[in-house]
Formats: sequence, C-alpha cells, structure tokens
Amino acid sequence: GNRQEFQMMLAAMVLIVFNVVFWTLFEQAGSSLTLFADRNTNLSVFGLFSMTAAQTQFFNAAFIVLLAPFMSMLWTSLAKRGMEPTIPVKFGIALIGVALGFLLLAWGASFADSNFQVGLWWLAGLYLVHSFAELCISPVGLSMITKLSIARIVGLMMGVWFLSISVAQFFAGIIAQFASVETVGGQVTNLKVSLDTYTAMFTLISYWAIGLGVLLLILSFPLKKWMHGVK
Repeated sequence: GNRQEFQMMLAAMVLIVFNVVFWTLFEQAGSSLTLFADRNTNLSVFGLFSMTAAQTQFFNAAFIVLLAPFMSMLWTSLAKRGMEPTIPVKFGIALIGVALGFLLLAWGASFADSNFQVGLWWLAGLYLVHSFAELCISPVGLSMITKLSIARIVGLMMGVWFLSISVAQFFAGIIAQFASVETVGGQVTNLKVSLDTYTAMFTLISYWAIGLGVLLLILSFPLKKWMHGVK
C-alpha cells in the first residue's frame, strides 16, 4: 500500500496496544474488584439490605445505560463546535479515567471501618468513573478499525481488535494475581493485609495508567496526522 495507508495502519496498531492496556485494567471488575467487594467492602445498601459481591457488577451496566445518552449528546455538541476530541484523545481520557476510578477506591480505603471495610458507595464511585471511561473507548473502537484499515484486510483487523480484548483478559488475570492474599477455606484470615494489598495494587496500576494515558495524549498529535482525517 501507499504511505497514507501505512500511516493509518500504524495508527490503528498503536491504538490497539493502548486498547489492551485499558481493558486489562477495566477487567479487574470480574476479578480483583469483585474479591475486594467480597472481602473489604460493606455491602449494606442504606442499612436496608445487603448486596452480594457478584451483584456489584450491576453498577457498571446501570451506569452505562444512564451515561450513554449524555455522552452521545456531549460528543455531538462538541462536534458541532468543532471541539470533539480525536479518537486517540478519547483513548487517553479513558486510560486516565480508569486510573482515577482506582485512585478513588484507594482513597476510600483510608476511610475503612473497624472491620477494614469501605462503604459500598466508594465502589459504586469507581464503577461510575470506569463506565464514563468505557464510553470514551468502547463505542469508537470498531468504527475506528474499519476506517483506518486497508480495505482488503478490514476483516482481519477487526479480528485483531477482538483478539486484543482477549489478550487484555489474560493480562487482567495476571495482574489480579498480584493482589492475591492468603486464604483458609476460601476465607481471608487477615482483612487488614487484604485491604492494604488491594490499596497498594490499585494505587500502583493507577499511576501506570495515568502515565500511559498522558503518553497517549502526547502521541495524539502525530497519530491525528497519521489518521488522515478519520474521526
């Protein structure tokens, strides 16, 4: 292909790499975050009833449904003013957003009760921020791949995009293992150690995500050029 096709493909590959990073962190929802909910979260809702740890997955779905129309209106409104962020900038915002969600929960850990459990609303706050981040990256992914890829390999590139999410699931499992704590019969023996371990991990991956998000925001300038007008 010509130089323009090469640059557009290169931009797609760079964004696919950052997509892996995003979903690796986001998919802690199904592992370390659910275990955190089980071990170090007070799952009482206004003292009326208690959720199970698995039911905390509901927050993401609910926030997506609530936020999606507003995000759509926001992008449309910004586009009319010529201010809509480019796709790389949206990806960068998503990475920083996922980091801020983890930092919020790590901050919440400092308000843990005598049982070393944080309030449910800290976890809900994380899922709110993560849902916003997901809406910055998820809806634009496939359309971006379709537009940037050379016509004859669009199908292959869409496969690579979905494969990148699978790779992220694999890495998510590895990262979750770093937060593993000693259990006896599936029960954590020391909740303070558990809380400290999760807080340290969430803080560390937040710093990495912010660093990579800022890197992508810097790279967004050459990437915009390589994308040759693709929005």
